[in-house]
Amino acid sequence: MRGRRAWLLLAVLYVVVVRLGLYLWQPERGTDFDLLYHAAEHFIRGENPYPIALTWFQYPLFYPMPAVLLAIPFTAVPLGLARPLFDILVGSAFGYALWVARGSYALLALASGGYIYALRYGQTTPLMVAASLLPAYGFLLSVKPNIGLALWLARPNRQAVIGVVAALGVALVLLPSWPRDWLQALEHQNAHLLPPILRPFGWLLLLAVLRWRSPEGRLLLALAVIPQNTLPHELVPLALIPGNLVEMAIFVVGSWLSFGAAAQALQQVTTISAMADRIWPMLLVASYLPMLWLVLRRSSEAPVAQLSNDDAGSLTPKEDSG
Repeated sequence: MRGRRAWLLLAVLYVVVVRLGLYLWQPERGTDFDLLYHAAEHFIRGENPYPIALTWFQYPLFYPMPAVLLAIPFTAVPLGLARPLFDILVGSAFGYALWVARGSYALLALASGGYIYALRYGQTTPLMVAASLLPAYGFLLSVKPNIGLALWLARPNRQAVIGVVAALGVALVLLPSWPRDWLQALEHQNAHLLPPILRPFGWLLLLAVLRWRSPEGRLLLALAVIPQNTLPHELVPLALIPGNLVEMAIFVVGSWLSFGAAAQALQQVTTISAMADRIWPMLLVASYLPMLWLVLRRSSEAPVAQLSNDDAGSLTPKEDSG
């Protein structure tokens, strides 16, 4: 037990060091979190946050109102400090949930290209994974509902449903117009939101239906059909598919290849849609197909150990696999 907790502490320290390193390297570089931060500031002033645009991409506010509410506490500090603080808390929650629900081997996901990309660009996807593994925090799935839905379908539980309904209800009371405003924002510019099965050879991921009885099969199938921008940070939920250290290493290597493709594409394209189109072949070959292979080969094997609802919030991790 003491050894496993040491791994958790090292993982949290790793998150802090990497994020602070990125902060020192480019302290003023904007992230998606900036959008939530500014939207929260406008909401606190009594203004509708949805006309807010992410100026360095010229996109409107794509996040639902619960995500804006999540950012409100961070407005107590300057944006330059709020960025790394948010990312460190998200990364720590991600690592803690993996440690509790999957075991120490799963902490290797923190070294994946998908997670580093999410960390660099202030993405909430790792937080969605944490919320899916710890049902008591399932209300956070409302922050990014497309990925949240896929994760919930993989591991459905009543606590998360109640939490999400409550979060949406509070947001509706505070800003009754937000569902309409949010949908209008999505309609304004949504070419980058496309289900992976509609991309070249993405239909291969439908083979996951052969393992629909397993959480991993349902997860991959749901991610294949739900609209998303298919950038490297959306690979983070795939970290729930590996069942041991070797399989997790396959995920990590593949996600770094996808990260490299994204880094190269950033120098050549100017829109998220164009970037997603450019890097999709690498994401499919290096990340999605290897995870599909892991799902399909588990036909007669015992499923990956899962955290039960009764275990949620416990400090005792599952025994390591492999």
